[in-house]
Amino acid sequence: MAGAGIYLVRLISPAILGTATFSAREIVELTNKKRLENNLPPLAQNPLLFQAAQAKAANMFAEDYWAHFAPSGKSPWFFISASGYKYLYAGENLARDFTNADAIVDAWMGSSTHRSNMLDKNFKEIGVAVADGKLTGREGILVVQMFGASNQPSVAKALEGEQLTTDKGQLAGESQQIALAPSATATVLASRQFAISKGITLVLVGFIFALFVLETIVLVRRARQHLGGGVLAHVAILGFLLLAVWYSVSGAIV
Repeated sequence: MAGAGIYLVRLISPAILGTATFSAREIVELTNKKRLENNLPPLAQNPLLFQAAQAKAANMFAEDYWAHFAPSGKSPWFFISASGYKYLYAGENLARDFTNADAIVDAWMGSSTHRSNMLDKNFKEIGVAVADGKLTGREGILVVQMFGASNQPSVAKALEGEQLTTDKGQLAGESQQIALAPSATATVLASRQFAISKGITLVLVGFIFALFVLETIVLVRRARQHLGGGVLAHVAILGFLLLAVWYSVSGAIV
């Protein structure tokens, strides 16, 4: 039984590692799909917003932070303005270390503030950056999604979208929006989310752990022996693995 458990761990290990391949194009398409499902027009792709999103991602890696505002004081609106985009309304969603585009969009839609950005009727255009690198001490993948509405003529741009991969399972995200109007607000919300595929991985590893513990109990009862140090060590190792998987598959959007 233990041998079968080890075999299953090997089978699901790629899911534990969280190998992911997705592009900025997918994020845009899924976002527009959600808008259409909610009777809202799709967002046009604007090259200046793509440039702003890429600059924000590069800055986060350069200054090593995971937040809307850089340690140097740069805000999301700094990058949007620096790209040359003259905004009337602007918004930002951030995501970190998701394994696929669907999980990112689903997590954003599960948060009221992220959802409000994606379904804001004031936003007309979008730009997305997907980049990988080392951030806050670990390698991972970063997604920056920027929204805008401008009084400039819209310039839509088809995005080829480079495919990027990551081997991390942690997931996270951030959302903030601001409108240049008397009722302007900035909102931040934190919540815990699961990616479905990783939740399945957690269930499988937990099942393997439970089988091993059950097998150990049965063997001890049949042999009428006390638990040896080796058995306890194996249980402890599997318990640690379960906790490690729990940490890798859970995350937060802020």
